[in-house]
Amino acid sequence: MDLGGRPVRVGIIGAGMSGLFLAHHLAEAGIEYQIFEKRDGVGGTWYDNTYPGLHVDVITRSYEFPFARKNYWSKRYAPGSEIRRYLTEFARDEGIVRRVRFNTEVREAMWENGAWTLTLPDGTTEVFDVVVAATGFLHVPKRPTFPGVEDFEGHSWHSSEWDHDVDLRGKRVGVVGTGSSGIQIVSELGKRGHDVKHFIRTPQWIQIRQNKKISPLERLLLRVPALAGYWDRRIAKLRVATEGSETWRLVPGAERTVQTQRFYDELAEAVPDPVLREKLTPKDPPGCKRIPKSPDYYQVIQRPNVTPVFGGVQRIEPNGIVDSDGTRHELDVIVYATGFDPHAYMRPMEVTGPDGLTVEKIWADGVYSYRGIGLPGMPGFFLLNGPFAPVNSVAIPTCLRDEVGFLMRLLETMQREGRALAPSEEATDAFCDTVRAALPGTTYSLCDNWYTDKGGVPIIWPFTRQQHADQYADADVADFERFDARGELGRPPAAGRHRTAS
Repeated sequence: MDLGGRPVRVGIIGAGMSGLFLAHHLAEAGIEYQIFEKRDGVGGTWYDNTYPGLHVDVITRSYEFPFARKNYWSKRYAPGSEIRRYLTEFARDEGIVRRVRFNTEVREAMWENGAWTLTLPDGTTEVFDVVVAATGFLHVPKRPTFPGVEDFEGHSWHSSEWDHDVDLRGKRVGVVGTGSSGIQIVSELGKRGHDVKHFIRTPQWIQIRQNKKISPLERLLLRVPALAGYWDRRIAKLRVATEGSETWRLVPGAERTVQTQRFYDELAEAVPDPVLREKLTPKDPPGCKRIPKSPDYYQVIQRPNVTPVFGGVQRIEPNGIVDSDGTRHELDVIVYATGFDPHAYMRPMEVTGPDGLTVEKIWADGVYSYRGIGLPGMPGFFLLNGPFAPVNSVAIPTCLRDEVGFLMRLLETMQREGRALAPSEEATDAFCDTVRAALPGTTYSLCDNWYTDKGGVPIIWPFTRQQHADQYADADVADFERFDARGELGRPPAAGRHRTAS
């Protein structure tokens, strides 16, 4: 890395929440950047997902950027269309959209002569001192692999690729999958009166949370900072009272017992029929998997136009689905709410660092990172919401505040020293060991879930929100190796401490 006195130049892969958040901070710091986005608009997952019933599953105020507050939300858990509008307007108003190359999926990132060369779909290249993969962790759909999936003669699609040209009125719709998207889709289609069959291989615990409308008075109050702060504190207390503190998933104890019983009690109240209730009761404990929120799924699944099919899918036939019991279900439409590959990260982009080291080699035995943002041996290449980020327990903007604050400090160091930084293997191993040692006590370790990598380790943050912020305040610059323009290691300066920006 040889800046020759010029400012560092940053390439960002992805114009979702992470990419936009970083772009805002780079612009404020006067750092040149370019964003590459594979879609034709900003928003990432909120651009892709447009299915009926889509809404954010954290309080909307927690999902705003702290430097871009809005007051037009219609509900406490905002519809997906409003989140998409918010991100689109933010990118436009901040001028970020002018720095985005749309319909441009980066094919390869290669370290050459102290910088990163990005290869674009048309074969052209761009060179950056630093590359940040802001690709998100749920952007590669997990396609169904059932026998006969290609034989279906009706309409079918993944939940993230909703075909709005298909009129569902009068059609028999099958929904496969019980994650948040499946729960939301079934709830909405059922309420609209469509004929829906929900194929449930493994039932999910669901938090029954009413999605109240935000009144004009509330929206007015949120315009006043002092009143908005009061509202936020009130909602935070209400959330703890109804959902428990963040620690019940992290450490065994009385609170976990109380929260577990609460799930059983809510299910019993919502589903009086003991036979149906037993079928809807998960075998895994609450908190083991990501918990969907819904105000009415249990009510909708008991409607006459909605049929739960337990046991999953055996195969797909031209006219429908054969379930695990061999029963045929004739369908006109199949929606695969089968989720995403949570460990894809920047893939399928190829990343090659010094001496031919690739991300595939680094992750040959399972994904990992240094504090969710760095990979050993990859100088000047960073991730946002990478492995071990708190994607299930901390709202994305809060997580980004911590990560981007630290990343900006690293950029300052690289600018000052003229060397590219990458976390050392020793520092990365120490971080991963600390995280993995805490995981066995968490609910995430109690079953197989989408956090778990092929080595059987849940790739998730097992500590609190405050500990997530503290880890960056305590990060030591001696954790990073310095690389010169030839990719050779330089000697790190004396140990010091980075302090993250507030």
